[in-house]
Amino acid sequence: MIAPPGIVLTGIVLPGAPRAAIAAHVAADYPHEACGLLLGRRHSEHTLISQAVASPNLADDPGHRFEIDPGLRLRLQKAARDGQDEVLGHYHSHPDGPARPSATDRAGIYEVDLVWLIAAVTQAGLQDIAAFMPWADCGGFDDIELNET
Repeated sequence: MIAPPGIVLTGIVLPGAPRAAIAAHVAADYPHEACGLLLGRRHSEHTLISQAVASPNLADDPGHRFEIDPGLRLRLQKAARDGQDEVLGHYHSHPDGPARPSATDRAGIYEVDLVWLIAAVTQAGLQDIAAFMPWADCGGFDDIELNET
């Protein structure tokens, strides 16, 4: 396991409200990949996700890739400077695929301090969700314990 510099890998706590927001978003965007940002706070014993903020998927091929609106991220980072929850990571869906990082995901790592939530979604809706942290060398991911409350 290669931990990102300065980041302690701990469990992720995903309460019902942000989980429900992710579930609704990935179902609504199916069969395209849905994506958004995760807001919350890092604590010594865990990372608490307080909000999932949907983003339009700006990718050129939203059926197979995701790209979060950079303007949304900048607005949320500015709000964090004003004492709001910080951007901890992002989520995206794998339509008709597993809640595991793909080769495309591995190739898309560019910030090693962001949590990745990946949601498996089918026409019937959210099937599974899992959490990951990129390796410091951007070569892959470690699984992170996800506690849904």
